[in-house]
Amino acid sequence: MNLYKILFSHSSPKDTKIGIKTYILAKNEDEVYNYIDKEFNCGGWKDKEDEGEVFDIYDKDYKIIGTETFREKILRLKGEMNEEDYDYSDAYYGITLYGWELIKENLNDNFEELIKLGVIDII
Repeated sequence: MNLYKILFSHSSPKDTKIGIKTYILAKNEDEVYNYIDKEFNCGGWKDKEDEGEVFDIYDKDYKIIGTETFREKILRLKGEMNEEDYDYSDAYYGITLYGWELIKENLNDNFEELIKLGVIDII
């Protein structure tokens, strides 16, 4: 199991907040992606996946070097909040974006007490 930190960024015309939503234990980033989508996005990432849009991947000279699906893009960026070109034009009521960081891989410790206290979730 790996320990991940789930982050959020909320932006609106009057303020911005960035913080930690929770910590989770998960096997891989696919599980983290699914957890965030289910628990915080109400399936919004899944809806975007189903639209089937394909995104271009650019190199440092801004030449197209490939394509990726929405899911592949979010996994590569480790969440929407890490997307540099995110469109904030419809942020009148605010936009909340999520991301994650890997804290530690291949944990063998017992996190039973942290799970009972609600500090981390296990998925």
